[in-house]
Amino acid sequence: MKKTLFSLLMLAIATSMSAKTFYSNSDINKQWRTKTISVKNGGQTPDVVTLLKAFHQAFPAWVVNEVLEQADHPAKGTRQSGTASIFDAEDDYRILIDRRNGYVDLSSQTDISQMQACVWRKDNGHRIFAVTIYEQHDPVQNLLCWYDYDPATQTMKPEKSPLDDFKPAVPQAFLGWSLPMKGTDFTISEYYPGLPSITHVYKWDKKQFLEGETQMPNFEYMPSVGSTHAEAAGHCNHVWSHYALADLTGEGWPVLLLEEREGGEMTERIMLASYKGNLCVVATQSSLGEKMSVYQLPQRKNNKRVAVQHRDMAGGYWYSILTGNNVMFTVSDLPNFSKASDEDTRVISIEEGFGGDDETTEIINQIGDWIDLPSMLTWRELTITDEEEGI
Repeated sequence: MKKTLFSLLMLAIATSMSAKTFYSNSDINKQWRTKTISVKNGGQTPDVVTLLKAFHQAFPAWVVNEVLEQADHPAKGTRQSGTASIFDAEDDYRILIDRRNGYVDLSSQTDISQMQACVWRKDNGHRIFAVTIYEQHDPVQNLLCWYDYDPATQTMKPEKSPLDDFKPAVPQAFLGWSLPMKGTDFTISEYYPGLPSITHVYKWDKKQFLEGETQMPNFEYMPSVGSTHAEAAGHCNHVWSHYALADLTGEGWPVLLLEEREGGEMTERIMLASYKGNLCVVATQSSLGEKMSVYQLPQRKNNKRVAVQHRDMAGGYWYSILTGNNVMFTVSDLPNFSKASDEDTRVISIEEGFGGDDETTEIINQIGDWIDLPSMLTWRELTITDEEEGI
């Protein structure tokens, strides 16, 4: 009995010591840009596993260790799919090793640490090697390490990646990226509350990455606040070819603008914001004359507010009161076509809202300085893909 307890104790100590040898994302992040890595037996054409082993030798990480153990000693139940070896664990994660296509990963729908690694061949004989590690409970939750492998010296030297020069439309954006399981595209994605993801595609030309198209998945939106029938952005009457983001209150919650163009000129523009969990059109503008404007409102408690106004062809004005990119309520100011006297020229009313005490038509009298919306906008070309994303 004593021997058994002693053995268990020693095993626990050994396990604890072993765990301490693994680096966290924060540990790796402090060092990787300044360290050149030697690749044992790298040669002229090292595969992704060889380069990953060299990286792991310099910066051992638990999740990379799990992948390399599977690469060296495939577990029972591992299956082959084409050129790839795939292992599905019972506790909901998968390890994929595809030496021919230069890709490996450990992926999961849980909060387990995850990783991807990939190799691109350069036309000068060098290779680009990248490894990305996700560690949910580390201050550096997502980490991307990027290297140039030189076959003459059999070393990997840290290099700048497209991510280093990428600037999101709004500084508070959450950024994600992905290495290609197939093909050669590297992608960077921006995420904002309530908006569809925005993915920037970088094309590999065997020398460097060149910025390609910007994509959004096909998403649904309501044609107006309070609508009950949604439209699909990729399958409506408009071809949205350009987009822009505008942080109207300066708090990192931008609205989304889409544009349709013909001959390089804008024909239709919409502004989208969130209302009761749905993405809704809050303002429109067209070449026929409708305009959209944004005005400052007095701050209420801790909420910065703006009024987004647009005018329709019949002379009606519509106001959406926004905090960040959330619609709090809307007000209409419409011509009174059934007026009983010349004095009753307009009908002003609250159209939609949450029923709060601050919902008042007097908001129209409180709008302040006009915000120069055009100066806030940087328009980018857009492709809406067939992939669907719910908001």
